[in-house]
Order: sequence, then structure tokens, then C-alpha cells
Amino acid sequence: MLATDVPPGAHAPLSLGNMTRRFFLRCTALMTLVACSPDASNTTDSAATQMLVIATAADADALLPPLVATTAGKQVMDVLFEHLADPKDATLRTDGDAGFVPRLASGWTWATDSLSIAFTLNDKARWHDGQPVTSADVRLSYELYTDPKVGSIHASGFSGIDSVTTPDARTAVVWWHARHPEQFFQVAYNLAIMPAHVLRDVPRDSLRSAPAASNPVGSGPYRFASWERKRQLVLTADSTHYQGTPTFGRVVWTILPDAATAAKAVFAGQAAVIEVLRGEAAAEAARTPSVRLVEYGALDYGYMAFNLGASRRGRVSFADRALRAALSSAVNRDAIVANALDSLGRVALGPFTRTSSVADTTVGAIGYDTTRASQVLDSLGWRLAPGDSVRRRNGQPLRFSILFPTTSGTRRRLAVLLQEQYARIGVGVDVDGVEPPVFAQRLQKGDFDAVLNAWRDDPSPVGIRQAWGTPSKDQMGANFGGYSNRAFDALVDSAATQFNGATRQALMRRAHRLIVEDAPALWLYEPRNIAAVRSDIEPTGVRPDAWLGNVAHWKVSPSR
Repeated sequence: MLATDVPPGAHAPLSLGNMTRRFFLRCTALMTLVACSPDASNTTDSAATQMLVIATAADADALLPPLVATTAGKQVMDVLFEHLADPKDATLRTDGDAGFVPRLASGWTWATDSLSIAFTLNDKARWHDGQPVTSADVRLSYELYTDPKVGSIHASGFSGIDSVTTPDARTAVVWWHARHPEQFFQVAYNLAIMPAHVLRDVPRDSLRSAPAASNPVGSGPYRFASWERKRQLVLTADSTHYQGTPTFGRVVWTILPDAATAAKAVFAGQAAVIEVLRGEAAAEAARTPSVRLVEYGALDYGYMAFNLGASRRGRVSFADRALRAALSSAVNRDAIVANALDSLGRVALGPFTRTSSVADTTVGAIGYDTTRASQVLDSLGWRLAPGDSVRRRNGQPLRFSILFPTTSGTRRRLAVLLQEQYARIGVGVDVDGVEPPVFAQRLQKGDFDAVLNAWRDDPSPVGIRQAWGTPSKDQMGANFGGYSNRAFDALVDSAATQFNGATRQALMRRAHRLIVEDAPALWLYEPRNIAAVRSDIEPTGVRPDAWLGNVAHWKVSPSR
């Protein structure tokens, strides 16, 4: 899955600044445009459903599914593009097909040996340019996700699939080389379908810069309208969609400078939704009659990853597990999480959440012990000389930088708190805040010492491979720190093919314990996700992995 930009926290005082006032003028102009459109009604119901404005501090990173690496981007993808089938409800079952309902596929048939699934496409499904959705679209979509030239971080999600064949225009057959319990989930959940007639001739290594990447053609309930980067992204309802006309005529993401300003826009009635509240904003929302709070399940966790790749000249190498363990034990995670998230977060167990079906809540993270941390650092040659504030080994200071996106108040606060705690044991830390586009670029290039990242876990327990499995030669995936442990890989791979639930759980718990002990990252927090929505809006079909995925069918109650 993904979450390199889980919506950031807010810990600055909430106030209307110049940026918010400019947002108000933009929003007013857009509302006037919608209200004066030919199909606008004078009724209260119509006015409430003409437009849904979503306030956010993070812009989408890309508008084609294989290229999306942020939750902001995925919010748009969830309503612009579609899958062959969708999860039936928030339980997100990953075994077999019982937990899914048809979407672009009207039905499917398993082969007798379970090594292939034939999907029959819905003959009413159309691309937004009017072309029918065909099996060629399914095949091309699989190819785009898995082609090394595209470099999608999601490529590992299709491991074990041999091919996709197209016996006719309405039938796409997905083939595996071995059976496993999550075959259906693997293709139905992971594969967003894209138009072959638009993308087949685009060079794979320049997909990101192609016109279709910034002016996409989807098949979902909303059509792409416009994108003014860092300011506003607009989708319009597809009134001809085979699932019916969406509730809101337009969905508008307005990008504001920080989460505090975004929250204030909702409280002031200038926007209708903010997906995640943090800190002071959550308390203010509870006091604001015009909005309601909606708490929903979370698959997210936050962490500080060490860069385990080739050591850059003059930089500290984190290849030694003993060094990583010492740096982990030097941090009081309870105090840091309480300070940064208050009651809206708890200390993470590892690279998985407590909601996981295989989570072991007894797993023991590396404990807080500054005395022990100092002793280990001394033994590794990182010593603190009299009068010096930073440890050195052979003249090299034990100093590293922590990369984070400036739009995240939570991660900014965490970086400062980590800097303070590390200074107490003679470890120098520089905080390295950058704008989200730069953050994403540096993350994927491995251009950092350590990075504060947030990740939305895959509903599948074995989805952990995407972020922590050994990177292949051609595909880094989302393993930005370059962690590699073949024993961990083997345990996850064994779990992936295991049909016995108890055995599968046991294998995954062994894998969890191993990676926690190996300390490729400092596991920091699991957030408690609380959204604010306009009081007359009733979110329906909310899932922890796709909060806005069912926005086309949200309801508006004029009586509220």
C-alpha cells in the first residue's frame, strides 16, 4: 500500500492568514461558477450537493495509479479509476473472493486448478472519453504496474502473477504459477485499470511526463477537470456512470499551506471535509457546531527509517545493526508520541498495526535505555571527548540529518523531539524539512540519512514486502531505506503461500519479531484517525484504506 504523506498533524495555533483569505476568494469564485451553471437548482438540496470541497495540506503527487506514492494522490485515484472488484466492507478480507463485490468486472470464474481467474468485464463500463472498457485495458494496466521502466513502487504487489491474456474484448484472464490464498485480492485490490487506447503508445520510461499523466482519462464516478499544482484539483461527476450519478457535482481538493489552515477552512465553512485532524484542530472541531467528527479505522504507522544503502562519502553508515539498536534505545518513544500526538496516537509496535489479523501485540520493541545506548556507542568506537557535544570515531562526528515534509506538523515536531533526545547522548541531528515534491523525489532516490515517513499498511499481512522486503535489482518498491534480510523475506514468502490460518499467523509473527530486533527503523506511532466533515454530510462506506473511496455515494441531509 502507500502513505508517504498521511495527512499531517497540526500543533501551531489555528488562525486565518493571508493564504486562507486567498483560499476563501478562490472557493467563492468556484461556488459562484457552479451556482450559475445551467443545471444548477435553487433548492437547498441541490446547493448542498453541487460541490464538495476537501481541504488538505498535501497535493497529489501523480494522477496515474502506478506512479502514485502518496495518500493525497490515492484519494484522487480512488474516484477517477476503478478496480475489477471492490472490498465488500471495512473488514477488508484478503483470502479468496468472498470479501469482494463486482466493479469493472461483472463476474469471474476460477479455473479448476485455481491457477487462473477469468474476469468478465461490465459491458456498461466506459472510459470518460466514451470508449468501452476492454480486456486490453486490464492487460496494459498489469504491464504498466510491473514494467521496470515505469518503476512503480507497487510492482511487488503482483509477485507470482505470470501473465494476463485476452481471449476476447470482454474477458481478461489472470494467470499464476502457483496457488496462494490471496490470488483474488492480489489482482482485484492492487490493479487499478487504465485505458490502453490512451496509454499503449506512451514510452514506459517517460510515463510520468506524458500528457495523459496530468490530464488522465478514467472510468470512475468522477472525471478529471483541472489541476493547478499546489493550489487546486477539480473532478466533475460522470452523470453517465454505470453505477449512477454521484452525489456531488464536483469534488475539489484545495491545497493549503499547512494542516492548521486546512482545518480552519473547514471550521469557517469554506471547505466541507478534512480527512485527518491532529492536536489543537481536533479539540476545536469538537467545539464547532457546523462540523461533525468521524473516527475511522487506521492502517497507518509512522517511523524513522535509517538509510542502509551504500554509504555516501562523509556520512554515517547505518549498516551496523548494533548502531541502529543503540540509536533506537536512546529514544523515549512514549514521551515523544505523547508530546507530538497527545491522545491521537500511540507507540507503534513495528512495521504493522494493531488492526492486522496477524499482529502480535506482545512483540517487544527495543527498550528505552540511554545508559545501555551510551555503552554500545562507546564499544563501537563512537566516543564523547571532554568538552565536545558530539561523539566521534576516527575524527568523524556521529551526526546525521532527518528528512521530513514541511507540510506535516506531526513530523516536524517529531524531528525536533528526536534532535533533543539524541543530543543528550552525544548524537548530532540536523532537521531537514523540504516541500512535499522534493520529499517524494529524495525518498525514492534514497537521498537522505534518516527519514520520517508515514505508511498506510496493506490489508494483506504479506503486503509488508512492499516496504520492507529485499529490493530487487530493477524495483526498489517502497523500501526507501534499502533494508535487506533474507530470513525475513523467507518467512514472509512462506506465509504468503500458506492456506492454514494459524500457520500463516505464526510465520508472520516470527517475521515481525525478526525485523523489530533488526531495527532498520525506529517505529514511532500509530495515529488515531479523526476526520471533520460538514454537519449535513453523512459519509457512507468508509474504509480505513480508502476514506474517500465511496464519496460518490455519500449522503447530504438538508435537515441537519
